[in-house]
Amino acid sequence: MYFKKHLILFFSLLMLLLTNHSWSENIAPTITATGDQIYCPLSQMKVVTSFDITDPDDATVDAFYIQISEGYKNGEDKLTLPLGLHPNITTSWSASEGKLTLKNSGSGSATYVDIISAVKDVIFESSSLLVSGEKSFSFTIGDANYLPSTGHFYEYVAAIGITWKSAKTAAEARTYFGLKGYLATITTSDEAKLSGEQAQGAGWIGGSDAETEGVWKWVTGPENGIVFWNGKANGSTPNFAFWNTGEPNNLDDEDYAHVTAPGVGILGSWNDLSNTGGASGDYQPKGYVVEYGGMLGDPVLNLSASTKISVAAISTTVSDSRCGNGTLNLSATATLGATVLWFDSSTNTTPIYSEPNFKTPVLSTTTTYYVLASVNGCLSGKRTPITATVYAVPFIISAPDVTICEGNSRTLNATASSTTATINWYTTQSGGIPVETGSPITITPTTNITTYYVDATENGCSSPTRKEVKFEVLGNTISPISPINLNDISIVDDSDNNTITINNSLEIANYEFSLDSFEEFGDETYFEHLEPGIHSLYLRNKTNCSISKLAIAILGFPKFFTPNGDGHNDTWKILGNDFINVQISAIYIFDRFGKLVADVDLTGDGWDGFYNNKMLPSSDYWYLVKYTDQYGNYSEKRGHFSLISR
Repeated sequence: MYFKKHLILFFSLLMLLLTNHSWSENIAPTITATGDQIYCPLSQMKVVTSFDITDPDDATVDAFYIQISEGYKNGEDKLTLPLGLHPNITTSWSASEGKLTLKNSGSGSATYVDIISAVKDVIFESSSLLVSGEKSFSFTIGDANYLPSTGHFYEYVAAIGITWKSAKTAAEARTYFGLKGYLATITTSDEAKLSGEQAQGAGWIGGSDAETEGVWKWVTGPENGIVFWNGKANGSTPNFAFWNTGEPNNLDDEDYAHVTAPGVGILGSWNDLSNTGGASGDYQPKGYVVEYGGMLGDPVLNLSASTKISVAAISTTVSDSRCGNGTLNLSATATLGATVLWFDSSTNTTPIYSEPNFKTPVLSTTTTYYVLASVNGCLSGKRTPITATVYAVPFIISAPDVTICEGNSRTLNATASSTTATINWYTTQSGGIPVETGSPITITPTTNITTYYVDATENGCSSPTRKEVKFEVLGNTISPISPINLNDISIVDDSDNNTITINNSLEIANYEFSLDSFEEFGDETYFEHLEPGIHSLYLRNKTNCSISKLAIAILGFPKFFTPNGDGHNDTWKILGNDFINVQISAIYIFDRFGKLVADVDLTGDGWDGFYNNKMLPSSDYWYLVKYTDQYGNYSEKRGHFSLISR
């Protein structure tokens, strides 16, 4: 009985002590960290320069967490604790979350003393030479993720098949060191990355359009009532939204926002689901994301701390260009007060200059330099190319003088040193604007001698001087001697298309031609659809403008004649028979029975339709013409024609 009384008294005193003191409430620790630093790519850097945990009622912790909470690149970034330095601490690294967990290497809790000492030696390293921007590190005792930019904590709670409404109720029942929980409201890309991509799974968040279809609002937490999307997948947002491709689509009356399952579209993005979601598979709810912080009445805690590293970068560059050899002025500016280092290649490790403004040596070709933003002598990182462009100065290689004959237009030609340069024609040796551009150009002269000046331009560079080109007009003269004869001519006559062709054996490039005209000359050497008769071929020498003439006969054998005395077609005669091209030796006319009815006088006007002083009747008659052609070959021509009497 004595023992029992004393035992009752002990428990009574214990309850009194617990009632009169705050031992029953765990006081949240205070975490402080400093260490905002500038990182040299490919190096290792401690994540803090100082660190401490203050806790008035605890000396140990089950686990401590360091997370790359902003700017994390999975597969490149990593946090590690060097081996052997802290035997009482063991670590595990979650690449998907970007989180390093520190625990006691034994079975119990880790002391704050060991945790503080270990955190001071945790190092960050990126495997990417092109690492850029900022990366934030959060330090927390609880396993909720801390985001420095919002000051909030984020926790993924696994709950297979939970409905959105149940998840909302469950989230609001949770606390984190006195902070009230709610389904997460994602208002920045940093939040989306931490709560989606770096979370442990997919689940519900606090967005819904159940109140008004197509008007998506945050309906939880401090952002309750804020619209973040209007419409379906092709809608628009007044604020931040991170829908997956093709979402939201409102299939089966889907009114609630959900972080998409990994492997379905964009990592960490959202889709809309019904309250229950799918029964299984990727669209079955797997849990929900709880956010802590920002609620009215939340305690002010220093439960987490953060540091960050920054990578210096080249923020602006100014290139330069010039025409021809010379120096150029390049410039670059760097962030974070970094020094601008200049390199002559993308891999050279020795800088050639270390100021923002760089004057190149004399360059004759386009040269690319590379700049690096360097702090504390760092020689690794992204190098930005800056090009010093040297444009070749174009010049005219050739532009021959031109002489033409009176009444002609002619082309002027010029060749530049670059095939892509623009050729400009002027009437002044300097200044003025071009009267023509390109080559060749066609000119119709108005004076006997016109002087042009030509240069070339490309990439804003012009020839230093203009080349003079003279354009002279010569008067026509008559030459009694033709440079060609009938042996240089091919004739097709007595056909449906009578033609004259000047043979290529003649050096025709020096001449221009005109048929039956003394004025219009050209380089054409083929003339067609010619009427029978005598044609005059004029040749003009392009050099001295002397004109010569060659008469050419096109033979034609009429298909009919009408001997009615009206002065038109009264006789049948060979057209073009001037005995220049050919020598006709006989012309015979036969009736349809083969009877010879006329031996035509070669010196007369042709056959008049009479036989033995009597007009023959209208009928078809046949002819035989014997002749020697222009090449001395004997030929016979046979055919028929009609006599149409009165």
